[in-house]
Amino acid sequence: MTPSGAYVHIPFCARKCGYCDFNAYSGYKDGTKAQYVKALCQEIEISSPNFGGGGGLQTVFFGGGTPTQLPAEALTQILALLPLAPGAEVSLEANPADADERYLALLREAGFNRISFGVQTFNDGLLKLIDREHTGDDAKVALTHARAAGFENLSLDLMFGLPRQTVADFERTLATALELDVPHLSIYGLIVEEGTPFFARRERGKLPLPAESAEATMFARALERAQAAGLKRYEISNYAKPGFTCRHNRLYWRNESYHGFGAGATGYLGGERRVNIRRPSAYIEAALGGKPLTCEQEQLTLEETMGETMMLGLRLAEGIDLEAFSRRFGVRAEERWATIIATLTAQGLVESVGDHLRLTEPKGLFLASEAMSAFL
Repeated sequence: MTPSGAYVHIPFCARKCGYCDFNAYSGYKDGTKAQYVKALCQEIEISSPNFGGGGGLQTVFFGGGTPTQLPAEALTQILALLPLAPGAEVSLEANPADADERYLALLREAGFNRISFGVQTFNDGLLKLIDREHTGDDAKVALTHARAAGFENLSLDLMFGLPRQTVADFERTLATALELDVPHLSIYGLIVEEGTPFFARRERGKLPLPAESAEATMFARALERAQAAGLKRYEISNYAKPGFTCRHNRLYWRNESYHGFGAGATGYLGGERRVNIRRPSAYIEAALGGKPLTCEQEQLTLEETMGETMMLGLRLAEGIDLEAFSRRFGVRAEERWATIIATLTAQGLVESVGDHLRLTEPKGLFLASEAMSAFL
């Protein structure tokens, strides 16, 4: 597949959250950030002959870290190097505290047309507990600024299962988000990853997490309230009004090819997964010195690619398009994994609807990891 999307990684944060295991760093000076932009532009320019297709990229996603730790002019400079197709979706992850109206207006003028604000919760006490530097009011103001700057495609990231979070706390955050009438919500459960400060605190018995039953209730409330408000669930953790699904993330869930630029960025090209050097300083040195940027490289076999396509496709509400899978790989998924599909169906985790295989609701959603991992 010719890649139709590109992911651009900005690894800087004002402060790294205790739960974060992404390739993100705090404490870098403005001079280093400027050098990073120069290195990133160098990588994109060298890669430009491989964009292919001729029609330009359909989606671009700036993630992090916190992309809004860079000046708007720097983000504009990077975006200008990426060939965009007409109507391309250009997304940016943003910290609510960084987003004043002038900054957002510059981004909108440059071609960014979708913003995802990392709100997590509107409870200021919980925000402090998870190391976020904005307040609930900051998030509301940022949304007002984004709309004034001309952004219509807006998303809020919310989290449940946070330390000391109650079901009532989460319901208040959810109600606030729905009152703000954004067309897209991403609602994720906290996962405590090994190597993070939260993991160390949990090991010491110092991380007061909600009970699993409370987490399950929060997930159920999100599913119920978001859909009642007109945001249809289109992926396990994502809800959108008609026409506002995240097109870029669909590339991942359909296991399609995409470019990856920046420190620690992953690209998936021609069945080969490549990961860039992670440390910003090492990435800058390599890029500006004309050295290879790839630190990991893996050519997936057909069997591995098919398994990942099944696993990722089950994340989507419509599930896996079995006819499209057959056209792509020349294999009938329902025959290749007949025993696994029969077992998962008997367990009530998946179901066949027309020419799609999908997770059941709610049981399959609650046990999604178990169902998806069966195909790997």
